[in-house]
Amino acid sequence: MPTEHASIVRVARFRPASGQRDALLTRVQGAVDGIRQREGCFGAQVCSVREDPEAIVIISRWSNQAALDQFLSDSADQRAGAAAFTQGPVATETFVSV
Repeated sequence: MPTEHASIVRVARFRPASGQRDALLTRVQGAVDGIRQREGCFGAQVCSVREDPEAIVIISRWSNQAALDQFLSDSADQRAGAAAFTQGPVATETFVSV
């Protein structure tokens, strides 16, 4: 029986470089369209953070760790390309259902 809920939730927080928020937002919105098509992805969305308006966050939900790992492996170059639009590294958190 297939899982009805994601067992993995990944949150990636981007800090835009000076003057690059709109460009970064456009880039991550395009990336999220591809994430949503991935095997094992329950959904993904781009969010702003009420307490930190400059930040851009991608929240993605995954059926299992293997699906997330495959996405991370396949998208390494694309994610590295976002560095030109960010200030510092992307902060990520991965939440696992218990």
